[in-house]
Amino acid sequence: MALDGFGPSATTDKTLGLQKVCDIHDFFHPEIDRILRKEIGSVPFGSRRAWEFAMIYRAIAQKGRLHGEAVGLGMGAGTEKLIYALAKHARKTVATDLYTADGGWEGVRTADPKALVMSRAPQGVDPERVDALTMDMRELKFPDDSFDFCWSTGAIEHIGHDEDFARHLAEVHRVLRPGGVYAFTTAVVFGLPTLRIPHNYYFHPEHLVDLLHASPLHAEPEFDCRVTDHLFNRPHVERFQDYGFAAGNQISKPVVSFRRGTLLTANAMVLTKEPGRPKQRPKVTGYEASCRQLRRHADNLTKHLWKDYQLLQTELRGRELVVQPQYFGAASTVVDVIRAPGAPDELHATVKSRRVDEFDDWQVDLEVPLPPGSSNQIAFTATEGRIYSISVGKAERRHLDTVLVRAKHAAAGTASAETGAPRVHQPARTSLLDRLRRAIR
Repeated sequence: MALDGFGPSATTDKTLGLQKVCDIHDFFHPEIDRILRKEIGSVPFGSRRAWEFAMIYRAIAQKGRLHGEAVGLGMGAGTEKLIYALAKHARKTVATDLYTADGGWEGVRTADPKALVMSRAPQGVDPERVDALTMDMRELKFPDDSFDFCWSTGAIEHIGHDEDFARHLAEVHRVLRPGGVYAFTTAVVFGLPTLRIPHNYYFHPEHLVDLLHASPLHAEPEFDCRVTDHLFNRPHVERFQDYGFAAGNQISKPVVSFRRGTLLTANAMVLTKEPGRPKQRPKVTGYEASCRQLRRHADNLTKHLWKDYQLLQTELRGRELVVQPQYFGAASTVVDVIRAPGAPDELHATVKSRRVDEFDDWQVDLEVPLPPGSSNQIAFTATEGRIYSISVGKAERRHLDTVLVRAKHAAAGTASAETGAPRVHQPARTSLLDRLRRAIR
């Protein structure tokens, strides 16, 4: 008997479609479990990326395009495990990416793409069935009707803007054979418009569907955006190292990420080349309910995350210590800057903020000198829908590594609720500060 919410029985109330968002229950579906274990060689609940591999593989197989005479094309494929899983069943699998010796993507820097790809291949993969080429997925240098299937895993969002997505989809349509399938994954947001981050879009589902419907390819009739209310589907932070617990990244991989105030997860889309068939715009289902559910859990996570002090990881950039941007919700917030022995006397702190859906519009909320002493506390009112960047600096960068930064939600009255005006003061020494200083010694 499966426990409530776990095991194969948890999937019986929800059909696992081909075109959907990631959900923890999918990992317990017998077909996904089999593909991950037998074909991909992965742990079922390893990460969202494992789910993406399984969903792409499953779609290509279900559409009847994975067979001994098939030829497949991977775009932005790097050295991902899916290359080798598909190559075992197809006559030829071609991996493409921006493979260059001095490229911006560290994992695909090479002067010999095939040698790199085959260096990561598991035992039993025939090198005659695999090729690798340097290629932009907006300009596929193949003849028309060359492939039975195409795929990309978390790549399309990196290639540019709407016109680039349209160009890419038109190219995929051109190189697919009639009846061919394109299965790909990307990322969708809940409760926000498409986040047009340069070279890293997070799509609103309706925007993504519009792009697909405008292309010559045919999408599946439904885009299922339902997220089951389950503990493992609740939003989680992605970077445990931001809070001094890097080992947490080996323990928990979020299904739904809460990244800088944004709720997002992976999704799988399945397109076919069907000349002459009338187009049907996919229907987005379950999205509004998922938004409400996930926002409720995100608000609860924010409340508990900042209930007590969180020690924040800092990165030395020039003459400043910089904290990764943080989301505090709508709350009075305090930031402690703690000097260990040997820390500089003369410091200044800067707090900047921007809306979660704007990326080049940082504004300085406060910039203050920090008087000499063991600790300074900055208080301000955080606003809903904004994220905050905190930095601490001095004229010289020496000894900045002896400065600690931590933050929490404050009691009412610490910052002016009307104006958000900061207050900077030196709190009395506490036993916690003394313990921190002793630990650094």
